[in-house]
Amino acid sequence: MTKAVAATESPITFKDVDRLFPDEMAARTYLQHRRWPDGPVCPKGGNTKVYELKARPFHWLCKSAHHTHSAYRFSLYVGTVFENTNYPLLTWFRVLYLMLSSKKGMSALQIHRTIGSGSYRTAWYIAHRLRAGLADPDFRKLMGVVEVDETFIGGKDKNRH
Repeated sequence: MTKAVAATESPITFKDVDRLFPDEMAARTYLQHRRWPDGPVCPKGGNTKVYELKARPFHWLCKSAHHTHSAYRFSLYVGTVFENTNYPLLTWFRVLYLMLSSKKGMSALQIHRTIGSGSYRTAWYIAHRLRAGLADPDFRKLMGVVEVDETFIGGKDKNRH
């Protein structure tokens, strides 16, 4: 287990993100432990008896009877917002940090400039998928400490809905 799995108490900075995720392996290990704390589970059948593919890290094989014709191969990204992407998970985590720490959010064009993606469409795709994931209640499992700035809670009771 990496240092990244431990929750932090204070607000996280971009320097902390780089320290927590020094390489792609650390980011993948973090995602695996957050997604499956008790070990990998088949996303199709929920089978816990899966076999790790030695030739491909973060890939597994499920031989459950649930799969009719053959064994089902799956990776860490199956069923997540990171599925079907060529960008490293580390880049996704950095973009997610930038989106969440920015006071007014980030446009796809700003993300494109920041990560140096090959095209605007790539940055738009990443931003779109992350926003969709943030709306998904299951995605909350990947979140940590949330800090709210400049918030006023109050007012008259008759104005509350």
